[in-house]
Formats: sequence, C-alpha cells, structure tokens
Amino acid sequence: MDRRTVLAFVLIFVILMGSQMLMEAFYGQPADSGAGRAVEQADPARLPGEMADPAAVQAESGIPPRGADPAAELGTGGELATAADALRVIDEGSPREITVTTPLYRATVSTVGGRITRWEGLRYDHWQGGPVQLVPTDKPPVGADAILFRGNQVDLGAAVFRASDVEITVDQGMRSLAMFVSLAGGMEVRKTYTFHADSYGIDVDYTLVAVDGGPTRRALELLGRPEDFRFGWNQGINRTERNQKMEEAALRAVARVGDEYVYKKLMDLKKGEQKVQEQRRGSVRFAGLQDRYFTIVGIVPWEQGEPVEGTIRLGGDQGHNVQTWSIDVPARRGTGGDIAVAGFDLYIGPQVAELLAVYDHGLEQSMEMGWKLFRPMAEAVLWGMNWMHRFIPNYGVIIIIFSVLTKLAFYPLTRKSTESMKRMQELQPKLKALQEKHKDNREKLNEATMKLYKEEKVNPMAGCLPLLVQSPVFIALYQALNHTIALRGQPFALWMKDLSQPDALTQLPFALPFLGSDLNVLPILMAVAMYFQTKMTPTTGMGGQMAVMNTMMPLIMVFIFYNMPSGLVLYWLVNTIMQAYQSWQIHRTAPSQGVQTA
Repeated sequence: MDRRTVLAFVLIFVILMGSQMLMEAFYGQPADSGAGRAVEQADPARLPGEMADPAAVQAESGIPPRGADPAAELGTGGELATAADALRVIDEGSPREITVTTPLYRATVSTVGGRITRWEGLRYDHWQGGPVQLVPTDKPPVGADAILFRGNQVDLGAAVFRASDVEITVDQGMRSLAMFVSLAGGMEVRKTYTFHADSYGIDVDYTLVAVDGGPTRRALELLGRPEDFRFGWNQGINRTERNQKMEEAALRAVARVGDEYVYKKLMDLKKGEQKVQEQRRGSVRFAGLQDRYFTIVGIVPWEQGEPVEGTIRLGGDQGHNVQTWSIDVPARRGTGGDIAVAGFDLYIGPQVAELLAVYDHGLEQSMEMGWKLFRPMAEAVLWGMNWMHRFIPNYGVIIIIFSVLTKLAFYPLTRKSTESMKRMQELQPKLKALQEKHKDNREKLNEATMKLYKEEKVNPMAGCLPLLVQSPVFIALYQALNHTIALRGQPFALWMKDLSQPDALTQLPFALPFLGSDLNVLPILMAVAMYFQTKMTPTTGMGGQMAVMNTMMPLIMVFIFYNMPSGLVLYWLVNTIMQAYQSWQIHRTAPSQGVQTA
C-alpha cells in the first residue's frame, strides 16, 4: 500500500470519528378580553397535599412574620416607619393551584409565587406515556419574581397571591388569570397571565397599584418609585426523551442582549454554579432554557419600547440540578391608580422556528442546529423535508427519497472517483515495478510515482473526493435530523417507531460495552451493506492491508452510528446500498485502459 493511499484511509477515519466527537461535544389577533372567569370560591378540601406550607415558604424566603393586623407591623400608631415596613405582605391568599387548559397545553399555576408549576403539551407524547411535561417535579418551593426599588425590593417569589379562579378553559380567543397580593404601604401587586387558545405564548403583566392614598404617599416617600420589575424562572426544564445521554448534552440556558447570544450548558453545573452564571446589561431581548426539542423562555415584548435597557442573569442551582434565568426591565409609569407597570411574554412549548420567529427577536436563531458553518445547509435540508411532508406523510419515506436524490446528484463525482480507482488498480504492476527499481531511494520512487500518475492522468486522491464533498451534506443532515422536532415521535415502519431516536428493536438483559443495552438494528444492517459495498468497489490491489481496512471500517461505523437517530442511520443505509450498486455498475461497464507493466 503506498503512503498516499494509507493517508487517504486515515483521513476518512479521522473525518468520521472526529465529526462524531465534535458533534457530541456541542451536544439547541387577540380576542375580546371581556370573556368571563369562574368566580366560585376555592374549596379547601380540594387543595393538593403537596402544596407548600405558607409558614415554611415564608421562613425559607427570609420574609419577616406577617400578622393579621397591619398596624402591628408598622411603626408607632400604625404609621409606616421604614421602607421595609411598606413592602411587607399583609393580605395573603390560600396556597392552591389553578388549572388552565387550552387546545395546545394544560398548565397549573400555583398561588405561591404566582408561578407555573406544571405544563403538559397535549400534542406531544412523553416516551413513557402521557403528554410531555416540561416543568420538573422536584422544583424549588418559591419563584424568582420581584419589584426593585432603590435600596429595597419586594420578593414576590414566596408571596401567596389571592385569586378567584379555580379552573380556566380557553377554547377560543384568550382568557386572563389575575392574582393579587397586598402590601402594608397601601399598595397592591397584581400579576396577570393571559392565555391564548392558538398560541404557546403567554402574556405576563405586572402592575403596582395604589389602593390607599395616605399610606401609599408615605410609602413612596420612603421608597421612591419602583425602578425595575424582575421576571424569572428558577424551576429548570424537564428531560423529555428516552435517550438521556443525548438529552443531557442538549440542555442549556440561552439569552440575547443586543446582538449577542449567550449559552450555558447544564453539564457545566456539575463543576460549580459559577460555571453557568452570566450577567449581561444592555438591550435585553430574551432569556430561557432549552432541551433538545422544547424551550421555556421569557421575552421582552417590543411594546416595552425599543430598545429596553435592562439586565439578564443566567444561573444554576446545584441542589435541584436546574438552570435559572431572570430579566430585569425598567418600571414604566402607569395611569390612574397604577404606580408602575411592566409586561413580558412567556413561551413554553416546542422549538419550531415559525412559532419563535413571530416575536421578532431572533429567538429562532437560538435553536441548536450544530456547527454554525453548516447551519444554512441544515436549514435548507429542513425546509426541503418539510415541503415534501406536505405531499408525503411518512418522514421515513422522505428520508429515503432525500438519500436517493442526493446520491443521484453526486453520481458524476462518484463515477469519476470509481473510474479513477479502477485506473489505480490497473496501474499496480507499473507501481510495483517502480518500487522494485527504486527500493533503495525513497525520493526517486516518489518522483517516478508522481510522474507515472501524471502520464496516466490518474489522481490517487480521487477515491476520497466523494466522501469529502458529501461530508458537509451529511453533517447538515445530521444537524437537521438531530434537532428538528418534526421527526420527534414520527414512525417509519415495523419496529422503527421514532425517527428522532435509535431504532431499538428490544432491550437486552445486559449492556454491551460502549453501546448500551438496546438492540438497534439499522446500524447493523448499515454495517453489512458497507461490507458488501467494499467487495463491489474496485480496490487498488493493496492486498492484506486493504482487506483489513475493508473489514474494520464497517465495524467502526457500527460504533459511530449505533446511538444516532434512526432517521440519520436510515439515510446512510440507503446511501450505502446505492453507493455499492453504483460502484459495481461503473466498475462493470467502464472500459479497461489496457495498462501494461513497464
């Protein structure tokens, strides 16, 4: 085997292995608001047992004890003595949960912190059964929202809001859920969620209201007007996929400030909370969490003004193994009795570019699509597959068609490469003669070999050219298939029930080294097809070394592809079968050049 041919096979191996390792490493019209709400009073007997005890929540949050008499919490004579007095919560509701159902999802809102504690996507199934659930069950007991004054703040994460609704159903249009909590300084905080029947987006509005003129004026004398509203998420995002290794690699926090995107991977939280912390001040756009297919993201709507100068913080909680985010935006002056207001958008749902693009913040560009260099090609692949899906309901069939089309597109290159390999095979007698003639002079041998290649018009690297040229297409396809939710849960045929996951036929009673306990069939079929491809492809007559390479490459490919999405393996299987047929056909029909031994 001459040195250049050996180098070519080493290069093929490095490309295949290196690309896998690197990819794993980077393993992302409102209706009328007058719709009525249910006003029946909460039944204490219906409260879930797992709700946080108010006293425990209060103790954990560090908020001083609250009595029933507001005057007992103030200065002498019931007057406000300090800024802290004005911010104490004095009128709390009962800890309970409110269920919200839309055609797209079912959510649970806790009155403790006024936060969403459960979210089920009704159009997406969990691999263990039932709808996918994005909010972890072992979440922190308090939220992260706050109103910030100069030198003081009211922490709303542990406050127990009052709410009249017990259940909301949004069949069409939109419905709002309003929650309230009173402060000793004659003020009330109102948090309002507005749910839309046709959208995963939720409007979140905060209002600080004056409800008692005298105490409010005194409170504002002590506090000044609010400077910022903080909207945050400290509950993480749930793991939703069966392949936990692939899922873990995709979990991350993301934010955009100005034109800069910031990413922090959950895996880095194991090294310390400081590894996932980031604070940016500037033109705030959004902050959120992503898994492989879903996202929970807070967005600053354009109605807030352009641009909004604020602060975004990314963080993490090692105790709960969750990442967190928060957004601070300036408080806007309200009208009438409204002292200050702020609004946010909250998107909880699938990462679908069309749904994220409507916010006009470049949120769709934050979706994990692998290497930036290949992102445009990956997006083109996705567009093409989605277009084909209008006419062909089975994504497995689409992948097969896509594989055939790409192979036909590269056929001229494949033919040229195969013919060049056949010419190299015919040149072997002359090459062996040169090796014998210049066996003691390596420099002369190289010169004579290159001269022979030139005279016979043979390129020894032509055999590697198809693989090198097709590699960007393959990488782009990998990125597209690995990160598009369109393939999630999509079956092909027989045992292949989910093209976004490995095609596990069954689970073995033991784990295979480096492979796991799943019996994935497609990678094995692909290796078999690759083995026969090597038998049908013309070789350069390198004897035993080439035979070893032809035997080892299919085995190596099994390890590389074994836990990849079955849609990707299906593509490569069809590609390999077509490559074997094309190579055999070209080799059979290409005329011999009649090279004679020198």
